[in-house]
Amino acid sequence: MSRPRNNEPEPPESEYGRDARKGEFAKATLRYKPATVRVLFIAEAPPAFRFHRLFYFEDLRDGDTLFLEMMKTLYASAVGFTKNGFSSGSSAQGIRSRKSELLARFMREGYFLIDASEEPMPDRASSSQKLALLRASVPHLIVRLKQFAVDKNTAIVLIGAVTYSACAQPLMNLGFNVINEAMIDHPARGGQSRFRQKLRWTLQRHFA
Repeated sequence: MSRPRNNEPEPPESEYGRDARKGEFAKATLRYKPATVRVLFIAEAPPAFRFHRLFYFEDLRDGDTLFLEMMKTLYASAVGFTKNGFSSGSSAQGIRSRKSELLARFMREGYFLIDASEEPMPDRASSSQKLALLRASVPHLIVRLKQFAVDKNTAIVLIGAVTYSACAQPLMNLGFNVINEAMIDHPARGGQSRFRQKLRWTLQRHFA
């Protein structure tokens, strides 16, 4: 699809194209589903399908903030990341170039990441609109958790303020094991350092 000129809005994606991309997102996610999910990360929603960006897509060459910050947190030594930043010879591009390898390790160690909503948020949606949409997605999210064999012993980490507000209490009311006691900043919104710090503390506290 050609990009719009100047500031013209992008044409709407056809239903066929949208469904095909949604299927592609689901296939990429399931490729890295562990046999047994030890820790389930739940983020907000996928980017708009037209952007072709996803945590599990292996060929991204820029952006990919959630993947990068997750790897810095879980595998800091392996990717050359320290409290002072990247060590000599290491970089974000270096992490991206090893994405298949790192996703395979992520899977082997029982980590899995999904979005609370399978549908992207509308363009320019406000926080209150996102909150309402995510709350409406919770019943289907619970169905998906059962499909992924996520039981009430599986550690669940909710990523992002809206995700936590919408999902934490309903999941805990059903006995699911949400292990973060407060929201963890989404790194794509300028909270990279807070994301790493809060996620590291949450995992260390739970698995100590």
